Amino acid sequence: MMIYAALVMATVLAIRPASADPVELATFRDLPRPEPTLQIAYGEDPAQGVDVFLPDGPGPHPVAVLLHGGCWSANTAGREQMRHLGPELTRRGIAVWSIGYRRANEAGGGYPGTYQDVGAALDRLAEEASSYRLDLSRVVLAGHSAGGHLALWAASRGSVPAASPLHGPLRVVPRAVISLGGVGDLGTFARFVPVLCGPGIVERLAPTDKLVEISPAALTPSAGLIVMVSGVLDRLVPPWVAHDYARTLKSKPVVAPKLINVPDAGHFDLVTPSAPAWQQVRALVEEALELR
Repeated sequence: MMIYAALVMATVLAIRPASADPVELATFRDLPRPEPTLQIAYGEDPAQGVDVFLPDGPGPHPVAVLLHGGCWSANTAGREQMRHLGPELTRRGIAVWSIGYRRANEAGGGYPGTYQDVGAALDRLAEEASSYRLDLSRVVLAGHSAGGHLALWAASRGSVPAASPLHGPLRVVPRAVISLGGVGDLGTFARFVPVLCGPGIVERLAPTDKLVEISPAALTPSAGLIVMVSGVLDRLVPPWVAHDYARTLKSKPVVAPKLINVPDAGHFDLVTPSAPAWQQVRALVEEALELR
């Protein structure tokens, strides 16, 4: 009943007049994106890299791990699409570890490569933490869209079946995962991927017989807090997607995800600094890192 009531409320909010138009893709694409403090390669492919933004001060710095979206497709920008958020967080004392990965429709991407890349980039964070004064006890994962799926998966990969090529120890255990218009249940969402992302993506990213390894809904998250943030006006990943994921976790020994529906926000408001929705997201990051 609580989920039904939340969905009804989301519908009511969606049909009332919006106070501002949602941020469009073209506006998001045109945002200025500064160069990171440094870039770290964890593999030979250009996509296998991390953008690092470091704040001033001696540290150790809390860390926001960012995972970019883009339909898991190389037809969109890679990790550079999140560079505009680097200064937004470093000026608040938060280091940024923004992960790139091979997408489903490029060589080596899909299953298992995309997931292995995310795992390797997080393992590299554990290896480099002392060099860059990063505090591994204060880490939050924040992923947008397709990156929301990968952030949820990364926090759950400790429960991947032992026989899987994706199985391995969690070297970085985040305090929280913040999914921004992300997908937690690939089983229910897979049928929409061809429409949104084009042909071939879902077949390479999420083979039906591998869902127990790569759908966060089939796994158990290790983070103490999971926050599913949805724009009420999001036409790409509507709020019901987050509710579907939350429902699957009811049978697991974890704290129920926190569901946040942001009025008047679309898919890209959640990662656009000028949008009110981003101010709410940034506050969630700061709270998770105990900076508020």
